[in-house]
Amino acid sequence: MKLIRLIRRVAAAVLMSPSPKPAGEDALVSVGAGAANEYQIDIDGVPHLFRDEGDHVVHFVAVFDRGIQHTAFGHKVLPDVVPRWENVGVERGRNVTPQSVAEATIQSSKAKRIASGEEARSRTDHASAPTKRRVPDAEASLPRDATVSDAGYTVGRLIEWGEMEFPNRKPGGKPTYTSFAVRLDTAKGEKTLQGEGLKEPLAKLGCQIGDEVGIKRLHKEKVPAFDHTTGRPIIDRTTRKQLLYDRWVWQMHRIH
Repeated sequence: MKLIRLIRRVAAAVLMSPSPKPAGEDALVSVGAGAANEYQIDIDGVPHLFRDEGDHVVHFVAVFDRGIQHTAFGHKVLPDVVPRWENVGVERGRNVTPQSVAEATIQSSKAKRIASGEEARSRTDHASAPTKRRVPDAEASLPRDATVSDAGYTVGRLIEWGEMEFPNRKPGGKPTYTSFAVRLDTAKGEKTLQGEGLKEPLAKLGCQIGDEVGIKRLHKEKVPAFDHTTGRPIIDRTTRKQLLYDRWVWQMHRIH
């Protein structure tokens, strides 16, 4: 009887013990939530965050993604209020702390500024003639209050999209041709944007008629050519390979 009771106690203890957590359950952590192991400081006007992970310190930098937002002054391209923390490095060592890594980052930033200033003065001293200051790239230095038109976006309410007919200006061909297009009701009237590349951002956003969107044409890419009538690949008679054609890549944002 004693043996049976002992077996029952062991079985009960096993059944009552908590099951182990699956691997990786605690791997997902929230960065920038004000945890005790985080140290945040602004360096050269940019928020930096240093997170103590025991045997190492992870260095994050705040990245403010930009998007189209509706304001009292119209549609603007503005940075998000909440940053996205980007991992830029890991520092390992016994005596490493978030504060020590932050101090090293500050000193490194100061050294870079001093070196940059000395290099600029050296170029000025040896210049034989004054040179014009280089204007930064407009896309990279987009100001906080830049308008949507400044950023190259066409903003309006979606009226329709699909295959539409357009006049064919090429001599010797059919009077019209068919292409995918989007019609928008903008502040300056209706506007039609044409291009097969518009299909992807429309599908990705799950757009509906009546949605207000901002659309921007980015760059061209090479894509395989197909016959619009038969759907078959268009083959080069010389190389026997499928032809490629240039297609515009578009960027689209839904405006709330």
